Amino acid sequence: MGVLKQPGRLDEILGTARIVVSQLDLEKALAVILRKALHVTGMKAGSIALYRRETNSLRIHAHRGFTRNFIANREWIVRPGGLTDRILRTKGITVVNNTTNRSFFTNPLAVSEGIKSLVCVPLIHQKEPLGILYVDDFQPRTFRREDLQELAILASFATIAISNARVFTEVQQKAITDGLTGLFNRRYFEEILMREFQRSERHGREFTLAMVDMDNFKQYNDQYGHQAGDEALALLGSSIRRAIRSTDLAARYGGDEMAVILPETKLEKAYGLFVNRFKQEIEGGFRDLFQVRQALTVTIGIASYPVDGTTARDLVMAADRALLEAKKHKHHRRIGCARPVLGAA
Repeated sequence: MGVLKQPGRLDEILGTARIVVSQLDLEKALAVILRKALHVTGMKAGSIALYRRETNSLRIHAHRGFTRNFIANREWIVRPGGLTDRILRTKGITVVNNTTNRSFFTNPLAVSEGIKSLVCVPLIHQKEPLGILYVDDFQPRTFRREDLQELAILASFATIAISNARVFTEVQQKAITDGLTGLFNRRYFEEILMREFQRSERHGREFTLAMVDMDNFKQYNDQYGHQAGDEALALLGSSIRRAIRSTDLAARYGGDEMAVILPETKLEKAYGLFVNRFKQEIEGGFRDLFQVRQALTVTIGIASYPVDGTTARDLVMAADRALLEAKKHKHHRRIGCARPVLGAA
């Protein structure tokens, strides 16, 4: 009997669809789909792994019924000719009734986990692989046609959830990102700065704020035109993104001035980072792109909480004062500190 001839089961599937379509939290949506997939098939375990084209890898985002050791290895590379590669290339449901009879089922983790049967449903959107829905059991199984049909429907819901989440994330990202530099915009910077103040105050930690300003940008803009100026700003943004650590946050504060928040970083350490990494990365990028034009440089002012300021306004002003002071002495230094730092020139 087909799925559409079972009103009770169809109602369950439609109920799942309503939940998933209205859920903007991707992890929650995938958890709902996986739970329903296990219920439909009566399988003991399962997972939903999402595919990343950039790294040709899959990472598990929802799972049930597996040991901690299995889930600890939640990301893997798609090996050419392997089971995952076959699933993504065939783009149809793969059914393995008994893994012991399949020569390609050689994943040591899956074997040690005791997986004996599984169904793998690729998640495809406009011919692009988004991931795989897996349902697994620890004994050999046969699967009814109706169950596989319902799994295919649930997989389509997962595809919708992933696509919706991507669109939602893109919209959110655009709302907080400066379109020219690719850094966060000022509004989002101010939100994050307030959160960093609250977090640092709560845990008694220091953090540093840096203001980065291009030197003689107005003259450069006037001489080479606004398009060249925009190119310089875009390059500044990409150089800062490459230079900052994963824990740092960079934003376009206004015009050609950028701001960088360095959480849990004292002034002395921040100074060393800017001397040894940030400034070289930024100005090296300028030299590579603008060899035929005048050299572009930056001046940086840094200040830290709580010594140099206990409010957002005070800390920004302290970093700006340090920047302006450095510009006055630009022939001697291009990094200014709100207070003396050992080794600063």
